[in-house]
Amino acid sequence: MKKSYIKKGNLVLLLAVGLLLGCETGTKNKAPEGGNSADSGIVSQNKHYKPYMPKSSEIKKIFSKSGTPGYYIQVGYFGEHEPSSDFINRLKYAELPYTILKKSKKRYALVGPYTSYNKANEIKGSAREYVSSSAFIVKLLRP
Repeated sequence: MKKSYIKKGNLVLLLAVGLLLGCETGTKNKAPEGGNSADSGIVSQNKHYKPYMPKSSEIKKIFSKSGTPGYYIQVGYFGEHEPSSDFINRLKYAELPYTILKKSKKRYALVGPYTSYNKANEIKGSAREYVSSSAFIVKLLRP
């Protein structure tokens, strides 16, 4: 009976040693002494990173007294005509907040508003996938 107990103990000991030797100690991910976790390589060390913001001249601007200022994704332009019901259904299916902005005899289908260019840029992929493959970001301003 004692022999089986010893064999089980040896087996447990061997498993424990194997696990300890096989596991990574994690020392390469620890923060250096006196440093912070960003110095460990887990977080980007690029302290000069800024989100992409195109030059002001690269963003098309729409001036309107009636719309809410901010960044929008333009998914359609309809001139004097109203957007088709099929187009409106695609906007509703995508569950994107949209507005049809009427300016003079022009009609713009806009998704948004968003507070920043980067937030609008995150949503632009969905707008291109579900509504219009030629969607682009515009900035709505007060005149």
